[in-house]
Amino acid sequence: MSRSSQRHATERSAQALLAEAERQARSQKNARLKDLRTHASWLVLDPHAMFHDEIDCSALFGEIPMRKGVRPG
Repeated sequence: MSRSSQRHATERSAQALLAEAERQARSQKNARLKDLRTHASWLVLDPHAMFHDEIDCSALFGEIPMRKGVRPG
């Protein structure tokens, strides 16, 4: 096998791995969104709650919440 065809095969393999990783990430994200929609459907508005305007769902997505008005550093 020549070097160029070997390099081309390696690049195709890398592209296939990247495409599979992206597909897996999309699949996981869609599963989390479906789970979030399921849990959100159970929520009931509490008119007496102090903070009913904002719900922090960052824990569901594994993100660190960014506080409003607080600047990093």
